[in-house]
Parts: sequence; structure tokens; C-alpha cells
Amino acid sequence: MRNESYPRFIKEGIELENETIIPNLELTGDETIRLKAEIDHLQRRVADLERKISLQPQTGLPTHFRLELELDEMIETSRAQGDRKGFSALIVQLGENYRVVRKTVKSGVSEWILYQTACRITGLLRPVDKVFHTHENEFVLIIPGLKGQALTSFLRKLIERLNEAHIFSSFNVNIQTAIGIAYWPEHGGDRSSILHNADIAVGAATEARKPFILFTGELLRAVVEKAELQNSIIQAIEKPVMERLGEQFVLYFQPKLVVSAVEGRILRVERIEAEALIRWNHPQKGLIMPSTFIPLAEETGLIIPLGKWLIYQCMQKLSAWEAAGKSGIGISINLSAQQFRSSDSAQVLKSAIASSGIDPDRITIEITETSLFEDTTTADVILERFETLGVRISVDDFGTGFSSLSHLHRFPLDEIKIDRLFIENLDQNRKDRIIVESLVSIAKGLGLSLVAEGVEKTEALEILWELGCRTFQGYLIAKPLTPEAFIEFRDRIIADDNRFRCPE
Repeated sequence: MRNESYPRFIKEGIELENETIIPNLELTGDETIRLKAEIDHLQRRVADLERKISLQPQTGLPTHFRLELELDEMIETSRAQGDRKGFSALIVQLGENYRVVRKTVKSGVSEWILYQTACRITGLLRPVDKVFHTHENEFVLIIPGLKGQALTSFLRKLIERLNEAHIFSSFNVNIQTAIGIAYWPEHGGDRSSILHNADIAVGAATEARKPFILFTGELLRAVVEKAELQNSIIQAIEKPVMERLGEQFVLYFQPKLVVSAVEGRILRVERIEAEALIRWNHPQKGLIMPSTFIPLAEETGLIIPLGKWLIYQCMQKLSAWEAAGKSGIGISINLSAQQFRSSDSAQVLKSAIASSGIDPDRITIEITETSLFEDTTTADVILERFETLGVRISVDDFGTGFSSLSHLHRFPLDEIKIDRLFIENLDQNRKDRIIVESLVSIAKGLGLSLVAEGVEKTEALEILWELGCRTFQGYLIAKPLTPEAFIEFRDRIIADDNRFRCPE
């Protein structure tokens, strides 16, 4: 058994919208008793885990998970009751000197500063007000019915209190703060808009070295204009780099088969897709795998131009295949965390799709589970942009992170990919089978496609099929192929009446 290799949320139970998913297994006697005891134990651990992720350990304040739930509920209630007063959303951000303290002084000092900051904030709040500790250096306050001059008066007291020195035995520390404010409903009708606009305001306050700034339309326009200028500079620098990337970097395509029937070692193929994978053909070192150079590209920031090149190359390939009569191929493109969170990621994809004339429904954007759940507020905004483009969205390596499954349904997803960790020993490990069956139930319940990656054995594929999985990827199907070899692979399946014969 590989118990310690299981990600924490899998080991401690799988929960979706307060319902524990228990696979239907035919068990009898002692095994049933043991399994029931294990499930009871896992349910208790899940409840404990939910409590842990709902409260920040340094301050005891609710986290961003609670903020999302409570703010959505507050907005719905206010609308239903016709509340016209609304509320103010404040983002309180500790300044750069806090980061310096955290990096240079022992951790107990920064933790005490966070605790004291939380106490100072809560000491000024009314019973109806709410405060959340959303990131280490960030707090969000929801203040109902307080706007204009009344809010300004409260902000002055808050700033004065927060700017007081934190006193230690041998030194004092003053932590400067900046606050961004947005009103509901004046500055946005939903949670994402309000928090996004408050974030713009706190960024402006930090840049202008002002204690607080209220969001305005002018602020938003300034941010957009600045982003456009930054993109223009980047494009001017990147253009010659992009043109030369093709001299060393090449694309490979690993087939993904959507299957309608499994007949022994023969798969009836309903649709043929591929995941685009980049390789570096180094002039001296030869072919270098992504596991070696992608981390370096991320460290240097060069992953952004490299990712853009990959996107445009994929669109060009699809367009060329379409022109050659090879229609209907779907392509999955991986986005790194940096690419996913870059301000122009959706715009790059939009431009590439427009220039190629490809149907966006044939493009799947794969993001990691960590990228999705690291900052759900930002992820919400970015995913909405992708959804507007019409592309499909997939969560890669699902099950290896620490996601709260109760939040999964909040995102506009189309697909989840089961990590190969749960596939490689599926025919031998009962726990892997239980986990996969649970993930199939999750995907089915949410109306998502499910892809099993890392399929290397016929036995594993047959089990996956029995459990309800219909899309397969892995060395049993094919290793990553050159563009020419991928098209030959596709053509062989079509010539064989859409059948794929698994190798011995």
C-alpha cells in the first residue's frame, strides 16, 4: 500500500456539497465492518479538515473560503430584502515593511503582528460587521450600511489604530497599511466584481502611498491603460524572440481517445484529441524534457513568451490540419500558474483563435489544481474570461492537491483529469479503485468529462471503463508523437473503422 503517497484530502475523505460519496461496493462480513469504520473515521477527519481550512491559525479569523460563501449569501439576502444601503468591502493590506519583518526576523514576531492586527481590527467593528484573514498580509472587512463620510470617519480610526507600533522586548515595529474600498452595489453586483474593484483600489493606494482609496471608474481605466502599455512594451521585446523560438523548441502531441465501447483489446473510438507538449531541441545537449527546462523558464519569467509561442503554434497546426482535410481534432494546452495568472493570458488565446479561424470549442485549456484553488477570487475572474472565449477548461492532475471539493462546482469547468498516481496500480490496489470510483461520481454529478491519464495497462483501462471513465491517455494508447506521427496515428484509426487496437 502507498498510504503516505495519497494527497491529504483523499486520505481524509471526499466530500461534495456536504454529501460524502461512498462507492457502491459488494462487500460482506468483516471487510464491510472494517470499511464502514474507516469511512466513519474519514468523515470525522473531513469535518476537522473543513474547520482547519475555514480559520487562519495565526489570527483565528475566517479564511477566504468563508469569505466567498458568506459574501455570496449576504448579496443574495440583500437583493431578496431590497436592501438599498448595501455594504462597503475593504481590503486591508500590510505594507512592504511587514514582508521585510517576516523574512528577516523569527517567525514568532510576524505571527504576533498578524494576531495584534486582527485584534485591532475586530476591536473597532460592530456586531454586524465581518472580517476575514484572506492572505497572510491581507484582511477583508465587510461593513454593512456604512459609506461616505461615516465610512471615512471609521477608516481614519482604523488607520490610526493599525499604524500604532507593535512593541517587543528589545524593539518596536511600525507596519504601514493601505486600504482599498468598493461599494456594493455601486461598484459591482457580485462578489468577484466587488473584491476585484477593491483590489484595484488597494493597489492604487499602495502605489500613491495613501492610507486609503475608494474605487472609481477612473481607477479602472488607468489600470487597463497601464496594462495595455505594459503589453505593448512586452510585445515589442518579445516579437523577435518569438520568431526565433521555433529554431529550438518543437511540439509533440500525445493522443487522447474518447471511447464509445471496449471490446477486449479493441477500443471503439468516438473522437481523437491530443495534448500539446513542448520539447527543447538544444543545439548542443539534444532533446531536453519539460521537467528539466520548464521550472527554469518559470523562475526566469520566460515561461510567458514560451507559452504564447506554444498557443500560436497549436492554432497554426490545427488550421493546417483543417486545410489538409484532417478535421475535428481537439487540442489541450497546458498553462503554467504564471501564464494562468498573467493579465493578458485570455487576450493571447483570443488573438490566436481569431487569427487561425479555429472553433474555440476544439481548444481545452488545462490548469493545475493548485493554480485553481490557490486564489479562488482571482481564478474566478480569469476563468470567466476563458469561458467567454468559448474554450473548454480542464483541471490537470486532479486529486494531487488540497482542493476543497465543496468549491469545485463554483468554477466553469468542463473536464477533470485523474492523476496517474491513482491509475498506475489500479488493477492491484483496492484503495485506488475506491478513489477513482469516487472521482467518477464527482465528475458525473457535476456534469464534467473525466480523463484518465497515465494509462499503461489494458487491465487498468478495463477497470476504468467499468467505473464509467470514457477518455483515456497514456503509453498504452501512444507516447507523445511528432505532428506527422500523430496524424498517421489518427489516420490509422479512421482507416480501421474508428477502432484502436491496444498493443500486447
